Amino acid sequence: MRGIVIFSFIFSFSILALSAEDFRFTQNEGMEYRIVSEVQESVWFDTELLGQSSILNRIGVKVVESDGDGALLDVSYGISEKSLDSGLYIYNSDEMRQFYRSHRGVYGPIPLDEYLPSVRNIPTFPEREIEPGESWSEMAEEIHDLKHFFSLDYRLHIPFRVFYTYAGKDEYEGRSVDVIHINYHFLQGLDLYSLPVSVIPEDGVDLPEYVSGDFKQVYLWDPEAGIPAAVEEEFQIVYKMLSGVRYTFKGSASGKVVEADQWKKEDVRNQIEEAVVEMEDVSVSISDDGVVLSLEDIHFKPDSAEFLPGEVEKLMQLKDILLQFPDHDLLITGHTARVGLSPDMGQGLSEDRAGAVASFLLSQEVRRDSQMVVQGMGSREPLGDNSTEEGRRKNRRVEITILDN
Repeated sequence: MRGIVIFSFIFSFSILALSAEDFRFTQNEGMEYRIVSEVQESVWFDTELLGQSSILNRIGVKVVESDGDGALLDVSYGISEKSLDSGLYIYNSDEMRQFYRSHRGVYGPIPLDEYLPSVRNIPTFPEREIEPGESWSEMAEEIHDLKHFFSLDYRLHIPFRVFYTYAGKDEYEGRSVDVIHINYHFLQGLDLYSLPVSVIPEDGVDLPEYVSGDFKQVYLWDPEAGIPAAVEEEFQIVYKMLSGVRYTFKGSASGKVVEADQWKKEDVRNQIEEAVVEMEDVSVSISDDGVVLSLEDIHFKPDSAEFLPGEVEKLMQLKDILLQFPDHDLLITGHTARVGLSPDMGQGLSEDRAGAVASFLLSQEVRRDSQMVVQGMGSREPLGDNSTEEGRRKNRRVEITILDN
């Protein structure tokens, strides 16, 4: 339920010097940054624990146009969920949205059936300076997509009032930040009789009657950059059903804002090409997401994600290259040659093989688990002709993308 959550980061602090601040987003045209957050969530059916999950959100923000009041933003939402078997984050979805946000944090009009962004107008800053210890409140909104969990093709809009308190300044990762406490609660009924008949599921399906939510955040603001630095959040959402049972989603989220560095992908590609010039079946290219190292014809045991002898040596060489870019996350994508009629055949195998590469890099401390996402593509993106051995050799590959952060 809390799959895309406002970014968060757990920290401790002691308030430093106190001064009034004028809060507003810096949204200069061409500005880019990424919000990376981890969500730990448990789901309960009354008092029975149904399951627990760890979700990784990567939200990319780019300012397309800016004016005196606000800016038009391109925002990408990437969601991955941690596998209980491998402990790796497995790619789930990636969506792009465009919307307007004022410099004070208020969003422009967004279509009613659109559920992203799922949290809107947090934070909203007043049109005045704020003294330490001062509080204010503004309206905000959450949008819940009820289709996935409740089989109800409906986006529930939940308005509520948010209460803010500016606590003062602190130090975070070597820079001065402003500390803001954020709290809100909502209770929203669902008028099932007003819903379109087309979205109501068949008879016998239990439906939500109302939803309540409680949220506490500690929000760190970077006054020099004019964007957030980090936030800590604890949340609980309860859906009460018509039958009287309750589903509870509760947990915490931690994350931070990563500003895009000004690396030139062409220079990085050239640098890596020089490093792999003597390695067989390794090529380097540029994509929209970053710089891609393609391990063509990587050798596994038949129908397995277990490396054949010699492949670990190749990965050890790549390890040294990847360690040169420690601040850039990795997307590891597996591909298979097409066997049979469906391009989706081999999906599981391609994901397992990408996971094997990611597990090796994790074991060598090349990245933390939250810095890597694993994706399986099956045989949907061939480079060669699957009717020839040479083509199939090119298609059996694992790609490591050094991502634009």
